Amino acid sequence: MKAYLLVLASALGAAAVAATGLSLLANPASMSSVQTDALISGGIPQPAGPKPSTLIDTAAVGASPPAIFSVSNFTRRSVCLVERGGTLTSRSRSFFAPPDCAAVWPGLQAARTWTENEDGSVTLSDGAGKALITLVRGKSFSYEMADPREADLALLMLP
Repeated sequence: MKAYLLVLASALGAAAVAATGLSLLANPASMSSVQTDALISGGIPQPAGPKPSTLIDTAAVGASPPAIFSVSNFTRRSVCLVERGGTLTSRSRSFFAPPDCAAVWPGLQAARTWTENEDGSVTLSDGAGKALITLVRGKSFSYEMADPREADLALLMLP
């Protein structure tokens, strides 16, 4: 038993002496000359000159990115997929509904514009600007039909 204690005490003593010696030999002045690399952001250079006026910075206006939605008509028990596309103006986006969406809501395939209104509602309009459907924000990433009221439609954003 005494041999184990002697070996343990020797090992601990040697470790303490080595740690003390290393700390005394270390030169703190040489550590102060070490510098870290500067953080460089914007590694991809931007083209020189003003931005074209036709491009809208979606981060600046708070516009949401393009997305795919499932459109459900609970009365007809039909579903189709639609796409909210790129930015057209500060409040409007392109919109595409394939021809099979006519089974969900007649005229939905004619919608070309997704416009976000000041009250939080969304209006889907055709190519001439005529409002086809008005939606209100539901829970999470969904929209529910507001106008026309007889429709029982819902849009759910897909991941």
